[in-house]
Amino acid sequence: MSVGVRDFSGGLVTASAALAVYLLTLCPSVYVEGSGELIGAVHFLGTAHPTGYPLFCLIGRLFSAGLPLENVALKINIASAFTGALAAGALAAFLRDRGCHSWAGLGAGLGLAFAATFWSQMVIAEVYGLSMLMVLVVLAIGLKGAEERSVRLLLLTGFSMGLGLTAHLSQVLVWPGLVLLFLWRWPGIWRQWKLLAGTVLAAVGGYSLVLYLPLRNGRGSGFHWGELGGTGPLWDHLTGALYRTSFFSIPWEGMLLNLHRWLAQTAGEFHPLLAPVILWGAWCAWRRDRNVVLMGGGIVLMNLAAALNYHRDPNGLGVFFLPSYVGLAIFLGFGLDDLGRHLGRRGPFLMGVIAPLVVVGSNWQLADRSGNWIPHRYGVDILESLPANAVLMAEGDDVAFILDYLQRVEGMRPDVSLFNRMGRGRDLLDGEERRLGEREQARQRFKKEGEWVRKVDRPIYYLVSRRAPLKGYQFSPEGLVYRLVPEGETTTGREIDMENARPGKVYRDPWVRKIQANYWFMQGEWERSEGRGRESIRAYERAGAMAFDSRSMRFNVALMLLRTGELERAQEHARAALNLDPWQAGPYRLLAHIARQQGRMGEAEYLLKRALFLEGSP
Repeated sequence: MSVGVRDFSGGLVTASAALAVYLLTLCPSVYVEGSGELIGAVHFLGTAHPTGYPLFCLIGRLFSAGLPLENVALKINIASAFTGALAAGALAAFLRDRGCHSWAGLGAGLGLAFAATFWSQMVIAEVYGLSMLMVLVVLAIGLKGAEERSVRLLLLTGFSMGLGLTAHLSQVLVWPGLVLLFLWRWPGIWRQWKLLAGTVLAAVGGYSLVLYLPLRNGRGSGFHWGELGGTGPLWDHLTGALYRTSFFSIPWEGMLLNLHRWLAQTAGEFHPLLAPVILWGAWCAWRRDRNVVLMGGGIVLMNLAAALNYHRDPNGLGVFFLPSYVGLAIFLGFGLDDLGRHLGRRGPFLMGVIAPLVVVGSNWQLADRSGNWIPHRYGVDILESLPANAVLMAEGDDVAFILDYLQRVEGMRPDVSLFNRMGRGRDLLDGEERRLGEREQARQRFKKEGEWVRKVDRPIYYLVSRRAPLKGYQFSPEGLVYRLVPEGETTTGREIDMENARPGKVYRDPWVRKIQANYWFMQGEWERSEGRGRESIRAYERAGAMAFDSRSMRFNVALMLLRTGELERAQEHARAALNLDPWQAGPYRLLAHIARQQGRMGEAEYLLKRALFLEGSP
């Protein structure tokens, strides 16, 4: 590869600038979704959620062990920022190597670094920075290997492809374009079976890092997603079997909805002013470097083919569009380069500086996590509210992993027995039981919950009031949790400290707002248990308004309003949940129940049929 000193220096400047901004906007502690479990897996060398991410675990562990900081979460967040900055620098160096001006590389690299979704994932503990870095590494080496017909670079491409898979499965989106490029630029390569076999072996060598997972699974005090003993569970973990049913499971209307979401997100990902530059850059690349168009365009198209067929919470869908933004950032670089060359001597400088300034100014408020202690404070509020020697059954990734982090990493409330009802991390089942099938595991967990209630003389709490493990028991709200008590028994409820959910602290991140909305939802639960109907309705409505774009919160608010007899309001929230995700059966069932109570039997029958259809879908 002919990467010169100037290419490297431009990438270094880009990475340094990106890292500086990331550190200014870095989340100071644990965040939502998978942040808590990833920190616990990295710091103690455990096994993270599928597909395991061993490369990030090992890199993150270097930061955890090497940085002289006491805040473990902050150290892992820095590791994420570092890999994201390297990805931005790699893009700048790649563009310089493809003939773009250094300033164009800087502008595109920082444009990617400060793109809204990309930036938001670099300032928390996440794997996407490393994943996009490996996409660019494979892209750069593969292009050179195909163009120069270099055996050495072909083998290095194979190794990088295998290693990239240990960062994220999205690496496979690069492969189709890369294969086509080699077949096009290296005629007859498909007949050189020894060379191809060597490339496959090189890929296996890079991928062999996944041996970390069975070697570390179940060892130490780190977070372990599940039992990986045997080839079956390990294969399912490596291939993301948990998510398979979510792919290619929605009709064409769902694909169109996801396409609309991608277009809406893309319009503001960089800045609307840069959209014409990206389109122009694609045309310029077509004229100057069609190999790059094949690869960059291929990444965008393959990403859309996969992501548009993916069904998940709309608030979590955006990160799966990241590979497409790498492709668009490449075209941005070509567009900035061409415009800069047409603006005279200072043109490249102006393009390289103005573009990232526009993007960073547009997205700073959205991506800034520097003062966001809300997830951490929420977990602390829950744990501090529990009595001595309590048992807490956690559920829901957005909360359960925060609690896991606080207890596992920060050592908070060791007297509390924390279990995950889904078996993720702290499990009620032992090693042998975790090798059972999924349905049998769920049945055994539910059975063991009941045994804890009968045999353990300790207060038992739940995060979610979903199906008591024994007949004759009910959930009674206490603060931010529910206590499991015999039916007819009352508990001493308490008013919730709402400081963490006050309006001045509302964030634009929907996952954080959902956590804040939980305060109001549980306030409503407490008011309802005390017989204060109007106050409970007001609190539920506040929860729905704060997490207006959360399908689960709008559904739960609708359910509670239905129970209080507010049919019209319940219908409004249920329809909002349906509009956010039309492919879940729950809102249809709830709306059918409401319609039946309102005497609209025909509509109720239609809604129920729709729910049954969705429940029967793959």
